[in-house]
Amino acid sequence: MNFTSFFDNMNIANLIDHVNIPIVMDHLNRISQVWPVFVYLFIALIVITIPFLRGYFSLSNTLFREGIKAILEGRMASNNVTRVTEEVGNTRLKHTLITYLGYTAESLAAIGLFYLVANQNYHLILYLLIGLLIVAVLLWVRRFWGILWALSFIALMALPIYLKYESVMMHLSIFLAAFFLIQSMLNGLQVLRQSLLKHRNPSEPGSFRSLKLIPAMMFGLILLGQSLLSGYFILSNILRLL
Repeated sequence: MNFTSFFDNMNIANLIDHVNIPIVMDHLNRISQVWPVFVYLFIALIVITIPFLRGYFSLSNTLFREGIKAILEGRMASNNVTRVTEEVGNTRLKHTLITYLGYTAESLAAIGLFYLVANQNYHLILYLLIGLLIVAVLLWVRRFWGILWALSFIALMALPIYLKYESVMMHLSIFLAAFFLIQSMLNGLQVLRQSLLKHRNPSEPGSFRSLKLIPAMMFGLILLGQSLLSGYFILSNILRLL
C-alpha cells in the first residue's frame, strides 16, 4: 500500500485547517477543571468506607445540621404561644419539622459549597467552615472530645490559609464539598433505614422515632429523594459553571 498517496487522499492539512483550535482548547480547559471534582467524589466514597475517617469528617455535617436545629428550636421556644393542652402534639410536630429542616439545610449547604467550588471561591469555603466551627464551640459543643475535634478541624483548614498554599486550599475545599455532598446523601438513606428498624425494634434510635411507620417512611423517602436530587442538581447545573 502506498501510504503517501493514502494520506494525500485524506487531505489532512485541510482537516486541520477546519479544526477550531480555540474551541478545542476551551473544552480541554473545562475538562481539566471538572475532573478534580469527580476524583474527589470518588475519594469521598472511599473515605466513607473507613470508619475513623468517616467519623472524623462527617462531624462537620452533623454539627451543621444540629446547629440549624438548635437555632430553629431556639426561635420556636421564644414564641410563648404553645398551649398546655397541645404540648405533646406540638412537641412531636416541632421535632419532626425541625429535624426535616435540618436535613434539608444540609442538602442546600452541599449545593452552596459546590456553587463556591464552581466559582473557585476556595478561600470562602474554608472561612465559612472555620466560622461554623468557632460558633459551634462557643455555643453548642461542650464535650472535651467534641472541642478537640473542632480545634483539629480548624487547624486542618487554617494551616494552608496561613501558609498561603493555594493548591492545598483548592484541593481541600473540593474534597470537603464532595464529602459534605456524599454524606448528606447517605444521611437521607440512613434516615429511611432507621425508620424501618424502628418499626421492627421500637427501642432503635431514629430521627423520626416519634412518628408511626408510614409517616416515618414517607419522611425518610422524602429526605433520600431530595438529597439525591441535590446531587443531580449539582452535577447537571452547577458543574457547568466550571
